Amino acid sequence: MIRRLAVCFFLVLLSGSVIAASDRASFIRFAHSLVKVEAVDSQGHFYLGTGVTVAPGTVVTNCHVTRHAHSIRLIKGGERFVVQSEWSDLEHDVCLLYSPVLDSAPIAIGTAEGLKLGQKVAAMGYTGGLELQVREGKVEGLHRLDGGNVIQTSTAFTSGASGGALFDDQGRLVGILTFHLRGTNGYYFSTPVDWFLANLNDRSRYEKVIPLAGPSPFWERPFDSLPYFMQASSLAADSKWLDIVRLTDKWSGDDVQSAEPWVARGNAYANIYRSDAAIKAYRKAVTLEPRNSIAWFSLGRLYLRKGENDNVRDVREILGKLDEYLFQQLLAEDSINAKH
Repeated sequence: MIRRLAVCFFLVLLSGSVIAASDRASFIRFAHSLVKVEAVDSQGHFYLGTGVTVAPGTVVTNCHVTRHAHSIRLIKGGERFVVQSEWSDLEHDVCLLYSPVLDSAPIAIGTAEGLKLGQKVAAMGYTGGLELQVREGKVEGLHRLDGGNVIQTSTAFTSGASGGALFDDQGRLVGILTFHLRGTNGYYFSTPVDWFLANLNDRSRYEKVIPLAGPSPFWERPFDSLPYFMQASSLAADSKWLDIVRLTDKWSGDDVQSAEPWVARGNAYANIYRSDAAIKAYRKAVTLEPRNSIAWFSLGRLYLRKGENDNVRDVREILGKLDEYLFQQLLAEDSINAKH
């Protein structure tokens, strides 16, 4: 198992309550859709998590909350509702729990596909099994995996953030808080709602609640078997930039159409001040994905560092059409450089 990866086995623990302070109506609306998940194994051990109501009687959570369960209850307003059946996708760590008598309002569901870097999001869940709290942040990365985007955000949470809700800036559920890298900033990951939507209402695929047998979640695998983006994130957390360069040699060969390994390669070279190599990598990224705003932004920053003003203007023009947030970020850095 990746040594820096923190398993979130209990409840969502989110510091701060930004939405509650600035938009109480939204907080209350979201709160009506969240429940506590209480799973009990054969020895009477409890595993606690947060679930999000996504259809009448149906809650989504992480499978690592329920995988040992002989029985599962959903707690809402002091009442306990027995889970009758569940659908599980162990590899993606997404489980759907069905309790036909559950009295909980379904939340509006969006998609992770439309998210952009820098977009505001909010994470919500129960703290210590008692208090519902929220943390606002931004999208820090979008990592393609198995037909969906694993969402990396700045919405910090500690161990126990299992099954909590990640909302976009329109108040739609886009992800399920799942795991993070211990001891780091900005390495908090949510699984996309897109992974469970096709099975949401197909009751023929739901089964009786029993301990789940099958593969470990993708993020719990041994380091060499982790998705490439997770290997790169772990190496970046340890500032192992040359190891990332070596990793991207294999990554780019296995995923020849993806810009992500080239962005990771460019980031690694940029962090060891090998600007020309970084620019070459980012240029490869935008050749593969001309609308990759992260690569364009990174290119712009390097051109600023090198004083290549014509190239900076070209990148600004492109970025202005792709991503307003990153466009403004580049303008701000250009302004700071001009003052110096």
